[in-house]
Amino acid sequence: MTTHITARLAWHADGWNGHVCKDPAANTFCVGQQSYPGTMIGEQRDLAQEQKVCGQGCSKLGKDVPPCMYSINAFGQDRIHAFADTPEFFRKEDRSPDGVRREWDMPPSSCSIWPYEEMYKDEVKLARGGYDPDKRLAAVRNFFAKVEVGRSLVFYYANFSNPFSEEDNKRYVLLGVSRVKALGEELFYDECSQETIDRYGGFVWQRVVSSHYPDQGMRIPYHRYTDKPEVLEQILAVPANPRVCKYAARHVSDDDALILVEQLLGVACRLQELGDDSENWGSRISWLQSVIAELWQGRGLYPGLPAVLDVIGFQAAIPGFVKAKAEEAVAIKDAVFAFLDGTAKAFDGLALNSDEVSKVKRQWQLRTDEERALSRDLLPRFGLDGTQVRRLLGEDRTTYGLPAKLSEIIDNPYILCESYIGDGPDDTIGLSKIEHGIFPSPNIAPAFLYEVDDWRRLRAFTVGQLLIKSTQTFLELSQVLHDVNHDLSFVAEWKRHQFTERYYEVDKEHMLGALEFREHEGQRYVYLRSAWEDEQLVSKCLRELNKRADISFKVPLTESHWGDYLRDDCSILSRMDADQYREAIEGQIAVCQQIFVRPLCVLAGSAGTGKTTVIRSLIHAVERVHGSGASFQLLAPTGKAADRIREKTGKAASTIHSFLAQRGWLNDNLTFKRQGGFREEGIETYIVDESSMLDLTLVAALFRAINWNSVRRLILVGDPSQLPPIGRGKVFGDLIDWLGKDYPECLGTLCTNVRQMENRLQKTGTGIIDLASLFIRRNSGGEVELQKAHAEQMLARVQEGGKVDEDLQVIYWSGQQDLEDKLVSSLQSDMQADTGLTLNNEKPYELWRAAFKNKEGVDRPEQSQVISPYRGEFFGTDHLNGLLQVASKGRRPDPHRLIDGVALFDKVMQIRNRSRSKPLWAWDTHGRSNKPVEVFNGELGFVKAHALDGKNAFGPWFRIKHFQVLFSRKESFWIGYGRSLGKTPDGKWIGDEKVEDNLELAYAISVHKSQGSEFERVYFVLPKSKQALLSPELLYTGLTRAKKHCTLLIEEDLSPLLTLRRPEASHLVVINSSLFDMRPVSQLLSRKCDWYEEGKIHHTLAQFMVRSKSEVIIANMLFERELPFEYEQPLYAKDGTFYLPDFLVHCQGQTYIWEHWGMISDEGYRNHRETKLEWYEKHFPGQLIETFEGAELSMESDRLIRKMQGAPE
Repeated sequence: MTTHITARLAWHADGWNGHVCKDPAANTFCVGQQSYPGTMIGEQRDLAQEQKVCGQGCSKLGKDVPPCMYSINAFGQDRIHAFADTPEFFRKEDRSPDGVRREWDMPPSSCSIWPYEEMYKDEVKLARGGYDPDKRLAAVRNFFAKVEVGRSLVFYYANFSNPFSEEDNKRYVLLGVSRVKALGEELFYDECSQETIDRYGGFVWQRVVSSHYPDQGMRIPYHRYTDKPEVLEQILAVPANPRVCKYAARHVSDDDALILVEQLLGVACRLQELGDDSENWGSRISWLQSVIAELWQGRGLYPGLPAVLDVIGFQAAIPGFVKAKAEEAVAIKDAVFAFLDGTAKAFDGLALNSDEVSKVKRQWQLRTDEERALSRDLLPRFGLDGTQVRRLLGEDRTTYGLPAKLSEIIDNPYILCESYIGDGPDDTIGLSKIEHGIFPSPNIAPAFLYEVDDWRRLRAFTVGQLLIKSTQTFLELSQVLHDVNHDLSFVAEWKRHQFTERYYEVDKEHMLGALEFREHEGQRYVYLRSAWEDEQLVSKCLRELNKRADISFKVPLTESHWGDYLRDDCSILSRMDADQYREAIEGQIAVCQQIFVRPLCVLAGSAGTGKTTVIRSLIHAVERVHGSGASFQLLAPTGKAADRIREKTGKAASTIHSFLAQRGWLNDNLTFKRQGGFREEGIETYIVDESSMLDLTLVAALFRAINWNSVRRLILVGDPSQLPPIGRGKVFGDLIDWLGKDYPECLGTLCTNVRQMENRLQKTGTGIIDLASLFIRRNSGGEVELQKAHAEQMLARVQEGGKVDEDLQVIYWSGQQDLEDKLVSSLQSDMQADTGLTLNNEKPYELWRAAFKNKEGVDRPEQSQVISPYRGEFFGTDHLNGLLQVASKGRRPDPHRLIDGVALFDKVMQIRNRSRSKPLWAWDTHGRSNKPVEVFNGELGFVKAHALDGKNAFGPWFRIKHFQVLFSRKESFWIGYGRSLGKTPDGKWIGDEKVEDNLELAYAISVHKSQGSEFERVYFVLPKSKQALLSPELLYTGLTRAKKHCTLLIEEDLSPLLTLRRPEASHLVVINSSLFDMRPVSQLLSRKCDWYEEGKIHHTLAQFMVRSKSEVIIANMLFERELPFEYEQPLYAKDGTFYLPDFLVHCQGQTYIWEHWGMISDEGYRNHRETKLEWYEKHFPGQLIETFEGAELSMESDRLIRKMQGAPE
């Protein structure tokens, strides 16, 4: 067995070729929080200098190399310089720096790495706290001693600071592989005092690893396809075993190396198919195949045997197996279990006395027949770690998604990769790991466990595809099969096979253990069994609840009562326009009366329509008609949303996860139990806020935890135009569609926008809501036509830029520097206006801190917020946070005053739920003691110096090790992060809380993270050059986070808004779900990259890509006559003004403008039409064709088309 290693590299825009990036400013990933090493590059980077030498080889720069020097030469062909400055904490007694910079050379194809995990293991800790430098050095020496020059492979990867990671999908990325050529010498700082050496060791935390590239190895040429996302998606290699990418450098077993090399082989084959000429891919493929053969020899047939022996208590047999040759593995394994079964005596190398032998054999015999069969015959074949084996054999295996009966796993070990759910993304059992055990190389095993076309294999690959498509409830079977066969086309020839749909039919009984099939309109679809069951459960519960009769009550609940609950005499609208206010209240009363009697109902409304006011009123009504002790439960999908609804209603609210945990439905790894919890029977009314965020799995878990016989009503509240859930399905959207179509009395939609009316009266502007309304889901034809007219008028105002309304400003930017300048300038200009202070360029922090305080001097993180759709790129949250951190302080923070990139007074966000089961500790300023507190993902706050540091925190020699955070609405709690956090009230030391595991900078946050929050001012960065995550739901959500003012920073021009106005841009419409109706999404719509061109309508997708039924009729007629056309493409006049005609039709060399008018009865619509006609006549005379809504539309359209084609009337 050979030990291999991983090597973390900072991201490089030109392939780690030993040259400075050609456009250094555009590489915002190397300075990210998850770069390498840590945040060093961001702290030391001199961007102006890099711009001067952009594209130049580092070998020509001498000692002036950029701080990415440890990574930049991984595939470079020249020798470059590298160095490490002494750590700031290396200090003499007089506090002066101790030691001097250590310099060294980096050979061609080399990087510098460090196994950080070895530095923090329990074995190197001192009893009194801190770490033993001698043990640390010994640990790192032991790590590198296991690396064999000329044999070990080195796998290069990037941490989460890379172009492929996003807020809710952080991914490591494989960059390439080679063979280790040499290890550099151990490095020590020069001229360190003995005291520093005794205390810290004096060694540099870097060591050079050089490789045989380009003679051996491969590099994935991501840099060649930055402008071709469809190619990047094909060649992207995300490690299937991500745990090997932890801690910068880790050992990799032959089995795990095999998984990585097989992935890289697939990428190499795809690059060869694409015609990439950056490498000789035929040669690279041959090398990778030879490495695979080599790794199989090292892996052997039983890589999992040591872990199994450890778990069953037979550790004494492990050394003999580890030292044995590969060809001896089978014999040793058989001898081990023959000894345990009592059919053979002790074997060579086993040193146990008689008592120890008896104990080992007794423990083995105490295990069940199934446990022994699994441990003897199957588990040794798979390279699982000891923890996974222990869980699999343990009684609580169902906690980790595994079946209770081990016989199921014995019959089908693929269940391990289908079902296992570990403690996090690094604790997984991948399909490749199971494949290796079932189909070993013919060179090491005479036979496979199963045939290559076995049903177990096809089922596991199918499950894998459904798990990857994590938002889809089901997929088209033919497409899944295509993707399965595509993956199998790259595996080794001995296990290659191509399946057909016939296999699913023949083996259907076996498939149903993990899958479900459904046929619709001649097409077959496939579900995960768990998703199918979840959808059936949710659908059944909702349908049965809806079947119940209206709720009756014996206490009067009149229109007058509702008015009392809803009216607020202090309302601005009430004081300024009583008639408008009365009209708005009447609309809310009507909705309340409509839905309150229904057992199942939805309260829907866009931002500003008063949903929270109505929720509060519904609670009052429940208490009135069912008694003040009536049981009800307020729920929300996130802690932040629960806090918000609790504050607004004054009633107790809980997260759904907390509700489930209290009733035994939540496992320790935060997965949901499918049975076994307590079903709540004491609550009659459930109100769930922010329902648009609910995914199918969460709703199903909630419904399992409720005894529906005790439920009187379920009220789901939300904004249907917001982002769809991150998980599977679209429950809220489906429910609204179903109720709206079949049970409209159960759907209460708040139509009157109270906030808009108030803003109009106060003259504070309605631009935010006016613009956001262009991206709202609308169903009725009349609404659609009116919205289109409004859209053209609003977009024309936005096109002008600048102040669109009192509450909306639009700024156009071009390029990184322009965005940075305009964003900072806009922020600071607004801060000055809000505070009355003047920016002091020497002390900008004075303005920034004042701007985030309310009139009482309390910090308000919600005062202003920058949001972006993306995490990466220069317009993403990572880079913008770094930019704004510097802007707020006037300079880059000193490294010794940072913890994981966070400094004192920074605005931060909690990124991990810390609920009652695992709370954080905080100093309670009222109780004057440390207390455990809940803090939820998404909560915002500001960093302050830890109370234990006092004034020392601002001294010149201070080195920060901890701080506290004051979160919004938790100002009396100073929550601690870092090390040495004090003691609990009972005298126990509070454990360390790593900053990087809990907090991120929050000057800029993603749109997803902003959902459920509101801010006085929002600065929304909207790029044009990257559109993968953009959708009308995202834009709407971002805009409506602003209460007072929104500054929309758009790249270059109006085109991103025009693109997002298109119906097919919606992310909601491409989610397959069948909660109430089977409505599969066309593969053409879900894979638009294969054919899509904006404005062009695919002939089978007209119903999805145009807005009204009448337009579908016209589009289909144009298809039938083979007349090319574009839909809602902007038509620009020479003066730069534009409109969005319904159709631009091309016929016999002429272009015709086709407008279909649908709401002529509306005066505003008629006026808009007249304005538009004048514009067409002025700029495009004689090209207009008009049709009007009515029964004769098809006949009139046919006449106009024939006329265009020159046919006689």
